Amino acid sequence: MSSSEIQIKEMVAHKWDLASETFDTHAGHGIQTQKERDAWKQAFLKVFPEKSLKILDVGCGTGELSLLFAEMGHEVAGIDISGQMLKIAKAKAEACGADIIFREGDAENPPFDTSSFDIVFSRHLLWTLPNPKVAVENWNRILRKNGKVVIVDGVWDSGTLGSRARKNAGDLLTLLLERKNPRKGHSDYSDELKARLPHFGGAPLEKVKEYLLNSGFENIQILDLKEVRDAQKEKMPLGERIVRSYQYYLICGRK
Repeated sequence: MSSSEIQIKEMVAHKWDLASETFDTHAGHGIQTQKERDAWKQAFLKVFPEKSLKILDVGCGTGELSLLFAEMGHEVAGIDISGQMLKIAKAKAEACGADIIFREGDAENPPFDTSSFDIVFSRHLLWTLPNPKVAVENWNRILRKNGKVVIVDGVWDSGTLGSRARKNAGDLLTLLLERKNPRKGHSDYSDELKARLPHFGGAPLEKVKEYLLNSGFENIQILDLKEVRDAQKEKMPLGERIVRSYQYYLICGRK
């Protein structure tokens, strides 16, 4: 890894350390209701209905979905580049008695041996990576034969005028109706950092599908996660609901 790439990842880690304190309070990060929890479970059961799988949650953040996988009866490990995120994840796991291994690690090159997992999972991660193609290739490496990569992602900002207008309107409503800074708790990236991330505005479905196919994954499945989005929107303030009009999906492939 070059010194510039190390610097990029240090900058990303610092941004998420700062965001960790309020991360779970944001819709789409922390699971806000039992309805949303059930919707996530139903989505995952469609793509891996088996029991007692060994799952790696890459870029696990505060461990919200790591905990859900453990609740579903799986053996779970989580890695993240942010030490503060992991600190919260460990505390949550300890509080509910979940036996999950959390450790710092690079999502693009997870520190695990070949053929270590049945499932490699990521959510809202690809946009933070300078080398997403390399990441998907390495996720394939650490999967067992017939294992699956499962990716939940979306396009938060397509760069269009419509996308920007929705964001600005949502921020204004949050400021006026809730009397709070709409960007507080979010991780603002510098222009320099944004320029080094190929999917800063979000990872388009077709591009992620291309990564999977080029890395040797087969039997590609795609879910639109409508039930999850509907459940999330029930608890969202009006400002956030306006912004949440974007491509959002689950895609998976078999090794």
